Amino acid sequence: MVKIVEIFPKSVISKSGIYSIDYSINPYIGCQHGCAYCYARFMKKYINTQEEWGNFVFVKVNAPTLVAKELKRVPQNSTVLLSSVCDPYQPMEKKYELTRKILEVLLKRRDLYIYILTKSDLVLRDINVLKEFPKLEVGFTIVFIDEKLKDIFEPGAPPIKRRLDAMRILLEEGIRTYLFIAPMLPYITENYLENLIDFANKNKVAYVFFDTLNIKAGNWKTIKQALEKFDSSLIKKYEDILFSRNSSYYRALKNKTIQLCNKFRVDCNFAF
Repeated sequence: MVKIVEIFPKSVISKSGIYSIDYSINPYIGCQHGCAYCYARFMKKYINTQEEWGNFVFVKVNAPTLVAKELKRVPQNSTVLLSSVCDPYQPMEKKYELTRKILEVLLKRRDLYIYILTKSDLVLRDINVLKEFPKLEVGFTIVFIDEKLKDIFEPGAPPIKRRLDAMRILLEEGIRTYLFIAPMLPYITENYLENLIDFANKNKVAYVFFDTLNIKAGNWKTIKQALEKFDSSLIKKYEDILFSRNSSYYRALKNKTIQLCNKFRVDCNFAF
């Protein structure tokens, strides 16, 4: 049972520390997808709850009103991300429609470049709004193509097939779409790279973005639990990569990824 708490924050547009993103908007604190590797679980320290990550959502019910007020302080041509520490289209969005309402407000600022990042095909509900934006990109997070792995590492997220199908639909509707392969899980994601990059090529995805696994948020415990379910022999390999500060694995993986991107003529960007 997911704990739902309605809150009324004083602000909702935040300056972003993410490369190429100026501001972020998070309609929710917490995420029902409950991904084992999620770095956003550090947000728990800002709220009062005993529930584990994935089992609570704090709903910023006044978020659309705040966006309307705060937009005036956002400089022209800024980049805005929905969202950086939650999925804007997690299941709770079906009820509250905060992301949709925020997008409707953002339409008043047609100079802004809007980025959306999600794991959910619920974004298809808002195609009519998305098509109104002159500068908008919708990204889907996919780190493997295996529904059994999804159930282990992303228990509350929609099936991967639905994400891939949603990407195709958005592309057919003329909406610029990108693939977010992050975090690249050692010895797992690499097995699906060629298929994912090939998909991006065949469907004319704008680009693919890659990043490494970040365990600074205290997510090693849940990652380890997921590895125990999938393949416990990987735990020692992960420890060697994540705790020894040995970057040779990711250097080699990046080189392999670049070769695949060149092979399929796909524009690839890296955060490492």
